[in-house]
Amino acid sequence: MGTNYSLSQAWRFNPSQWARQSGLLVAAVLCQFVAVEATAKEEMVRTSFGEVVVKHNQDRGKGVLSQNSAINPFATRAQRAAIEALSWNESSPAPVGTKQLEAPTMNLPNGDSMGGQPEADANQRAQIEFADAWAFIEEQDRIAAKNQQSPIDALDGTHGIFTRYAGNLYSQMWKYAPFNKIGKLYFKTPSGGSSYCTANVISSTGHIATAAHCIYTRGQGFNNSFSFVPADRYGAAPYGSFGWSSATVLNDWINVGDRKSDLGIIKLANNASGIPVTSYVGWLGKSWNYGYTQHMHSFGYASNLSTQYTNICAAQSFYSGTEGTNVLVKGCDMTYGSSGGGWLRNFLPYSHGGNYVNGVVSGPHIGGFGNTYVGPRFSSYNIVALCNVQGC
Repeated sequence: MGTNYSLSQAWRFNPSQWARQSGLLVAAVLCQFVAVEATAKEEMVRTSFGEVVVKHNQDRGKGVLSQNSAINPFATRAQRAAIEALSWNESSPAPVGTKQLEAPTMNLPNGDSMGGQPEADANQRAQIEFADAWAFIEEQDRIAAKNQQSPIDALDGTHGIFTRYAGNLYSQMWKYAPFNKIGKLYFKTPSGGSSYCTANVISSTGHIATAAHCIYTRGQGFNNSFSFVPADRYGAAPYGSFGWSSATVLNDWINVGDRKSDLGIIKLANNASGIPVTSYVGWLGKSWNYGYTQHMHSFGYASNLSTQYTNICAAQSFYSGTEGTNVLVKGCDMTYGSSGGGWLRNFLPYSHGGNYVNGVVSGPHIGGFGNTYVGPRFSSYNIVALCNVQGC
């Protein structure tokens, strides 16, 4: 088990200050924060929805990634392409208390915040700044075209049924929203190994959402050396790579490890030129406290399908009494590497509107490895608490 931090009250946050920085205004009114220094690098924050633990990057370079491959294990395309996906546990903790056969009543208001556009010349500038990556990926596009496989329009799914198709395999997708706002998150675990998950840019302030197990390894501590590559293809970085300034998970993830708490937020650092990730790709919207039954498109760099581009599963999400409150279930055959991939409501290809992240991949549905998976439903309990602390 992880550390169970005590909450001796040290100092208070001003909720109105956080409200001005956050799109989650309803929750900000309700939250009162008490922060406690857990270690020299970590702090506890108590909100009215639960306890959150923040790790701050103490790097003197303020999270700017070195391009020296001897220092940065994810600096080159070859290094990134060799990293294996983070594996799953098939089992998930049983819900506390009596098994629920129906979805619980939700009294909290739902909400959402819009996504945003990158700078007008983002693609032209990125093609100049990262010319080698663009040339490499465009060559892969020509190879993929020989397969004569085309992107398809996914149909509505039903309970436990899904349609899957390739995501940013093609140039008409990886250069555009929402596909280019989703990427690979590389990191090192406390034991020293390297791995990757999927992550999603979710705010104008350069925050990404991913699974908590991609940020914090239970029983060991926070992962480290985070490096995010939006629209990653074959390890190439067409919009560059971004370090981190802070990482945040729920204390329930550390001490309980249930599915509904398997969500974390990372604040990205700007690149070496001082440019934020949102300048290149914009950001996705996010929504919370919506019903369990939604038509979703979920994304992931699933290693059982391809580590080199995303796949997308379109299906209807649903509630399962065996998974419990604030957990979404949907059909999909993606496995390792898809962890942290966004589940998008109002999927609108080639648009900076819609595309609300409403959950992320956590792991397999109980007894459904390889055909159905689950993720935390975005709610006041998780995304609201995390974003009001992080300012996303």
